[in-house]
Amino acid sequence: MDRLTQLRGFHLQDPGNEQLTIDLIDALLAAGLADEAQRVVDGSPDAWLVSPEFLFRAGRCALARADYAAALDPLRMMVNLGIEEPGVCHDLAYAQLASGDVDGAEKTLANWVPRSVAMPSMGLLHSRVLYHRRRYDDAVLILRAIVEEHPDLGEAWGLLAMIETDRADAEAAAFAAGRALALSPNQPDALAASGTLGLMRFDAEAAYTAFTRLLLTQPHNGRALAGAGEAMLLKGDSQGARPLLQKASLAMPEHLGTWHALAWSALLEGDLASAQAAFTSALVADRNFGESHGGVALVHAVRGEFDEARQGVRVAMRLDAGGRNARYAQSLIWRSEGREREAEAMVDGILAEVGIAASGRPTEFIARLQARMAGQGDA
Repeated sequence: MDRLTQLRGFHLQDPGNEQLTIDLIDALLAAGLADEAQRVVDGSPDAWLVSPEFLFRAGRCALARADYAAALDPLRMMVNLGIEEPGVCHDLAYAQLASGDVDGAEKTLANWVPRSVAMPSMGLLHSRVLYHRRRYDDAVLILRAIVEEHPDLGEAWGLLAMIETDRADAEAAAFAAGRALALSPNQPDALAASGTLGLMRFDAEAAYTAFTRLLLTQPHNGRALAGAGEAMLLKGDSQGARPLLQKASLAMPEHLGTWHALAWSALLEGDLASAQAAFTSALVADRNFGESHGGVALVHAVRGEFDEARQGVRVAMRLDAGGRNARYAQSLIWRSEGREREAEAMVDGILAEVGIAASGRPTEFIARLQARMAGQGDA
C-alpha cells in the first residue's frame, strides 16, 4: 500500500489529528491532487486554519490550482505574523506576480535579490519580475549567472530562451531553448521560445509543433494559442487558425498582435465584419497604433469604401509611415484608380520586407493573400 493511500485511510479514522492532516495535504500536493488537497484544507477545523502550517498549505493549494487571488491572503497573513521564510516569500511574490501586482512582487522579493544566484528560485522569480518590466538586459544577467552556477536548471534556461527571443537574439535563444528542452522536454518557456523562433523564420511546422506541445500542459496559455494560430496562418489554414486566435484574444485582450492575426484570419476567409471587429478591438486596447487604423482602412478598401479607406490610411500613415496594413489598403485604392503597376509594386515590396519570397511559406497562402488584396472573394 502506498503512502498516500495509507494517509487517506488514517485521516478517515482520525480526522482530528492535525499533523496527520498536514501530512495528507503535503502528499496530495506532491501527487498533483490539488483539488483534493483543497477539500482537506476546507474540511479542517477553523482553529487550525489560522496556524502558520495551515496558512502556508492553503497558499500552496491555491497556487497549485492557479487560484492566485486566493493564495494572497494566507501568505500575507504569514508575513504579517513575522514569518518571512524563503518559501513563504517566494510563494507570495509568485501569487502577486501572477495576479498582476508586479510592484507587490518586487517589494516582496527585495530582501532576497542579493541572493539570486545562491537561491535560484528567488533569482528566477526576480527575473520574471524584470521581464514584466521589460528590463530584459537585467533579467538576462541574472539568468546567465544562475545557469553558470546551476547548469542543470531547465527552468532558468527556458526563461533565458524566452527573454532572448524577445530581445531578438535568435542564436542565443535557440541555444538556451535547446539546453532547456534537453533537460526537460516540456519546459514551457523553452517551448514558447522555440515556437516564436519558428514564426520568426517562417517555419510553420516547427512553430506549430512547439506551441501545440505547450498547449498540452497549458491549454489556456495565450502566447501558445496565438502562436499556434499564427503558425496555421503561415500554413494557409486560416479557417483552423481562427478558433485558436479567438481563444488567444480572450486570454490576452491587450495584445495587439493577436487581434491583428485574428483580423487577418477573418480577412482570408472573406469575413469582413469579423475582421473589422478584431481591428477595432485592437484600437480599444491602443488608439495610437497605426497598424490597427491601417487594418480598419484595409477592410474599407476591400469593401470598396474608398473614401473611408483614404481617411483611414491618412491617420495610419501619420502614426506609422511604414505600416503594412495601410499600404495594403493604399494598394487597393490605387487599383480602384487604375494604377495597377503601382499597386502591384506596393504589395510586392511589403512581401519582400517580411521575407516571404525566401521564407518557404506555402504558395496557397500567398495566392490567397494576394487575391484578397485584389479584392477577390469579397464578402
